[in-house]
Order: sequence, then C-alpha cells, then structure tokens
Amino acid sequence: MRRDPALAIAGVTKHQYYHRPSGNARGRKASEVTLRVVGDDVERVPNGEVVEVIKGIQEDPDTAYGYRKMTAALMILGFLINHKKVYRLMRENLLLQDRVKKVRRTFVRYRKVLPLGPLHVLEMDIKFVWVAEHSRHAFVLTVIDTFTRAVLAWEVAYQVKQHVVKRVWQRVISTHLQPHDCLNRNLRIEVRNDNDSRFVAKSVQDFFAENHLNQVFTHPYTPQENGHIESFHAILSQKLRRYNFWSLEDLEQTLILFYEKYNNHRLHGSVLNLPPMLFWECWSMNLVETAIDEKKREMKHHLKIPYHQLSGNMSQREVPCPQPKTLDGFEDENEIEMHGAVTFHQPSV
Repeated sequence: MRRDPALAIAGVTKHQYYHRPSGNARGRKASEVTLRVVGDDVERVPNGEVVEVIKGIQEDPDTAYGYRKMTAALMILGFLINHKKVYRLMRENLLLQDRVKKVRRTFVRYRKVLPLGPLHVLEMDIKFVWVAEHSRHAFVLTVIDTFTRAVLAWEVAYQVKQHVVKRVWQRVISTHLQPHDCLNRNLRIEVRNDNDSRFVAKSVQDFFAENHLNQVFTHPYTPQENGHIESFHAILSQKLRRYNFWSLEDLEQTLILFYEKYNNHRLHGSVLNLPPMLFWECWSMNLVETAIDEKKREMKHHLKIPYHQLSGNMSQREVPCPQPKTLDGFEDENEIEMHGAVTFHQPSV
C-alpha cells in the first residue's frame, strides 16, 4: 500500500509520520542568567549568584521567606525575575519552605438550625466582659442546647485556651451526654461554633471526633448560623451591663446566680414561655407536642396540659433535670464553684 492511503486510513498526518523526537523537554531551555538593574545599567547575573542571595536572605529566621515573598525581596534588590523562576531555583537547591497545611473545617449546611430534640444540636461561643482590677477583658465560654435553650456548661477566665474548651466539653459529656446514653442511641450530635482559633485548633477538632461529636463551623460574617448562642449573649449582655466588675471573682459570682436563674426561673419565649429546664422536663414527660416545617426549617411547640397544672407537678423554683442528679445545686453545694449551678462532675467519657 502506498504511503498516503495508509496514513489516511491510520489517521496520521505526514508531519506526525516523519517527526523524530529529540529527547529534550518541550519549550525553551531554562535561562542560566538573571537580569539585574544596577544604576542605569542592566547586568547579567549567573543563576548561581541569585541562589546565594536567596540563601543569604534565608539565613535570618525572620526572613526565611517562601518563593513568592522571596520574589518580592529579589525584585527590591533590583533583579528582574518572576515567581516561577524563583520557585525553580529554590526547588533545585532545596530551599523551598514546608507548605503550611491549613486545618480542614466542615461548615454548616443550613443557616437555620432544626433540632429534633434535646442534645441534637449544641452551640458554643465566647463573650468578652471588662474587668477593672487588671484593666482587661475576661472570657465567658458558654455551651447551650438549641432545642431547650438550656445552658449545659460554662466557664469564665482571663484566658480561654484549647484545654479550657476541652475541659468544658468534658463536663457536657459527663453531665448530659453520658446520662442520656447518646452513644448507644446512635444520636448524631452536632456542635456549632464560629471560626475562633480556639475552636479551629486541631487538638479541639480531634477531641470532638474522638468523642463522636460532629463539629461544624459557621461561615464568616454569618452570626445567624449560630443564632441561638448569639441570642443568649444578648440576654447575658442585658444582665451584665448593669454592673461594673472590679475582679474576676465578682463577675464569677454574678454569673453563677444568672445561669441558675436563666435555666430554672427565667421564662423563655422560644420554649413555650417556660424556663429551659422546665421545658426539658415537660418534653421528657411527653407533655410537649412539636410541629416541624422542614421546608421553612421552623418548629412550633404546643403544651398538652394547661399551664396551671405545671405548678402541681413540678416547681419552677427547683426544676429537676431529666438526669440522675438535679441541676439546682442543692444536692451538692461544694460542686457550685466557678462553673455555676448547672454543672457537676462525673467520670469522663
């Protein structure tokens, strides 16, 4: 068969048929010199000298730049060079910095929370309160249940670091999640929080994963995705703005009384105008009926009995928690210290 018909059948052009690879890489060869502006002149500098300049800059730990900042540093020194060439020179001479790995985060899927029961969706956040003694802010970390609006744990300190966050959640696990046997019930617990560095920390994320808690992060500038704790902070601010706190102890004592009153006495409009712990008790006794609109992601509660019957069955002054221990603090007053009347210690998970 002649050449042209054979190439036509094979779908190969003449150029492809006669092409012989040279064995070299495609494109222009890498340049061996770099232009540098010196006064009114432009010099050709060997790449080896450029590498030595890079090494000199990296000798100082404060200027151990990556290839992009190194490009800017070289340009300031007069080199006419782009980031691609700097990357190649640093890679060939093993001068590249280790890539910084960002901690991966799982963001919330829905703006509006739709918990189906207590302990399904929990939220946490930190509030700043000014303390005059040391002229600095104290941090108040609070964890709430979005279904009942009950405060599950809290802590106040001048510093809230990663171990403090884990300690607070250890109390949530021991005082609420374990007594309700959430793990054996295969209850998927979602923990919502913003992008505070203490919450993003890998050790905190690992802690939640080890304890089967699904931590999700709100998107930046969207406080409505963490709306329950933000609403609670508005209530807390209304309380604290009446006072000027001299010491952390003053703030702590005020918070102890406030959290106990919030959980067991103060009526909350989102939970049938009941105190959060009383609402939780009614829910546990099947006295609350809930209608859920998944399309609008809204829920409405209805109390199955008249309100006046609540006074005969339970007291709003000392509401029992649906757990082995009460949360009013009278069972063991020694436990009511820094963390308020709603927390107590049990073995960790």
